[in-house]
Amino acid sequence: MKKTIALFTALCLTGAAQLSSASYDNNSFQRKSREYSAMAQTAYDEGDYDAAITYANEAEKNAQLSEEYIRKMLLRAEAEAEMNRARTRLAWAREIKADVYYASAYQTAADYVDRGGKRFNEEDFETAKKYAGLALEALAGVRETVPLPAQYRVENWVPARDCFWTIAGKEAVYADPYQWKKLYEANKDRIPDSGNPDLIMPGTVIEIPSIQGEYREGMYNPDADYGSIRDR
Repeated sequence: MKKTIALFTALCLTGAAQLSSASYDNNSFQRKSREYSAMAQTAYDEGDYDAAITYANEAEKNAQLSEEYIRKMLLRAEAEAEMNRARTRLAWAREIKADVYYASAYQTAADYVDRGGKRFNEEDFETAKKYAGLALEALAGVRETVPLPAQYRVENWVPARDCFWTIAGKEAVYADPYQWKKLYEANKDRIPDSGNPDLIMPGTVIEIPSIQGEYREGMYNPDADYGSIRDR
């Protein structure tokens, strides 16, 4: 009997010592655990072994509740930090007009941040942290940039080799020459023979329609760093 009581008391006191290194260890459960441990020791010393066992059990129960609380608070802190990172990144993206230039990525990230915030308020910290990570992942390719061009001025065949095929293949246009028909259909009234897509005259300004919802404005500048439409 005495050995059993001693083991219960030692278990509770050891648990409290292990948790004392955590930043949230001074919580109500841990304080109760220490109180019950002290009461168990006093009852044991006085020979009231039944009371000692009862107090030791209560001490152990509260020590376990304290451990669960600490884990929850640590996860809360991690989720809060990750949510703050996601919100900061989203605010930066907004400042550089990512909601316009990277509309799809921005909206995806905004949705994840919103979901994460709701989960955080519901104390589902693990899911909140997950959504924050997904928001950051969605914004990973966003960078401060100029908008993709909405128009292109056709240059001389030599040396530019401009035609619908080569223009469509430019990274800031469609990055895919096989999309030349998109340009042709949008500009066939601007070429000498609407039935002949191979004939476009130098100096002709052709429109570049959006192909995947990307935002476009201005004239194509060969010296500008647009990046690729694939990143938008």
